[in-house]
Amino acid sequence: MKYYRYKCIAPDGKVNSGFIQLPYRDAMSAISHLERDGSIALFVRPLGPVSNALMRLLNWKFRRRLPRPVLAEMLSNLALMLKSGMPLISAVQETAAGAEHKQVQKDLEDVINGIQSGMVLSEVASKYPHLFPKTVVHLIRMGEETGRLDRMLKDASDHIKRIHGIISDTKQALLYPAMVFLAIGGGLVFWLYYVVPKITGLFREMGLAMPAITLFLVGLSDFVRRNILTIILAIAILVVMSEAGRRSSRKLRKAMDMVMLKTPVIKTIRSAANLAFISEYLAMLLNAGIDLLQSINIVISSIGCEICKEKLRQIREAISRGDGISDAFRKAAIFPPFVVRMISVGELSGNLTEQLDTIAAEYRNRLRILVATLGKLIEPAVLVIAGAVFAVIIVALLLPIYDLLGKIS
Repeated sequence: MKYYRYKCIAPDGKVNSGFIQLPYRDAMSAISHLERDGSIALFVRPLGPVSNALMRLLNWKFRRRLPRPVLAEMLSNLALMLKSGMPLISAVQETAAGAEHKQVQKDLEDVINGIQSGMVLSEVASKYPHLFPKTVVHLIRMGEETGRLDRMLKDASDHIKRIHGIISDTKQALLYPAMVFLAIGGGLVFWLYYVVPKITGLFREMGLAMPAITLFLVGLSDFVRRNILTIILAIAILVVMSEAGRRSSRKLRKAMDMVMLKTPVIKTIRSAANLAFISEYLAMLLNAGIDLLQSINIVISSIGCEICKEKLRQIREAISRGDGISDAFRKAAIFPPFVVRMISVGELSGNLTEQLDTIAAEYRNRLRILVATLGKLIEPAVLVIAGAVFAVIIVALLLPIYDLLGKIS
């Protein structure tokens, strides 16, 4: 898309001028675009390569991905308007007018300009990945080719809602243990930094002999008090470096995924979420008419787990060599045996998408049950760990008191 400098007279007689980005290569097309509402173009001139690059730099903005619930609602509204017979451009214009964020409104206006220039919706949407994920672009393209754009947009909306549910349930399930152990750590630091020094200081004033466990606790408390800022800074740096490394290093992401898939409780949650995610994507894409290999490629680019990406690549290569679908899944060992048998039945009977729908629904239900029962699963471990930690502290503080009572008696 190029930038043009323009000056035109609006239908109300007002003179407008400035710069506009349009998907045209020649000035005549840009003039026709500017005059489509009855305006009169006085001059329209494309900017040179240097000026065009400078304008792109000046207008560059960091664009965050549209939240999934907002995207799902936008696609659902588009599908409803198209189904009612509204033209595509009018439907996108209505969506842009109702957008809450100015940047989303501006991007949708650019989408309208692209459609008016003769581009199809999928072609324009692919230029705005923060608005239209790759999966949605493929569904839009299938809708354009089959003449069922409204149906594909509705399917995309429903799919995004289900994916949002899977991700939300996973985050909620993982957030609970994280907050619990964070609270235990915070309580431990408070005891070591504030409570223990006061009590052990009293022991020193009284000249009490402290056993080894108490001396260890005193040393740990002194270390925390001396280095509290260093400890906090080190934890912050570790978190930032881990996140930066996870984003930039595939090996680190794979190692972190491996650790999570080996950790009790978290392993169950992540496995259920990953399998629900994969089966949901494959079922939706195959049902839309996208071939299996292309569907697997889309899932690989969409899923975050590097272990699953590697398994899916193995499945893709096996199917490309001519192996059966169920055989490829069995060799990759990404699904449990009963799921592979369901895939085999679907492959033989020709209803693979229905079987994948069933699998996706099963794992979504498992994830919801896990979220609902997570407190009961983790509570015993939390009680044991917290009890053990604070029991050691209490014992270390009570032993000198018992010694004093023994001497007094």
